[in-house]
Amino acid sequence: MSPRPDVSDARKKQIIDAAINVFNRAGFKDARMEDIVKEAGISKGLVYWYYKSKEELIIAITDHLFGEEFNRMEQADDPSIPPRECLTRYFDLYVIDLAGMLAFSPIIYELYALAFRNATVKKVMRGYLERFIRSVEPIIQRGIDAGEFNTVNARQASIAFGSQIEGTLLLWAYAPDSMVVEKQLQEGISMLIKSLIQEETEDAK
Repeated sequence: MSPRPDVSDARKKQIIDAAINVFNRAGFKDARMEDIVKEAGISKGLVYWYYKSKEELIIAITDHLFGEEFNRMEQADDPSIPPRECLTRYFDLYVIDLAGMLAFSPIIYELYALAFRNATVKKVMRGYLERFIRSVEPIIQRGIDAGEFNTVNARQASIAFGSQIEGTLLLWAYAPDSMVVEKQLQEGISMLIKSLIQEETEDAK
């Protein structure tokens, strides 16, 4: 007899997808575990087997939303290509993923607000900030070391890129009709990359 397939990952995804739909509609505060059970279409006991509370589900959703995105973006880091091209590829992947992420904007911004009040969520969100910095900083540092980029603090420059993204998305959330968010992000990122480029001196010409 062949072994039974492991369905735990599929069940977790089923529950997370249901929780995302419920949280998107009702928000974290008003959503109930019973609503998630109904949305998932499985038994209450099975939902609680995997996730004991809304907080556990919120952490799982954070990993689901940000973890997969970072996994794809980090694949763009290729030390064999020029740092400028590598950095451009990295953020191009972010913009490509953005369309899918915008559908979850209510949840994402509620996560940011929740991080001010919930130490566990704050720790998780801080972890993803550090992961972003760790993935961008080496690319910038390679550009500095190769003389392609100006001599800057690579960590601070990485944070500047993150601030560009978060600031643009926050403005879009308030006034979505004021911009095409993908184009605005591409323009802002392009300006930051250009600001890193080492200008050719007269002696080098």
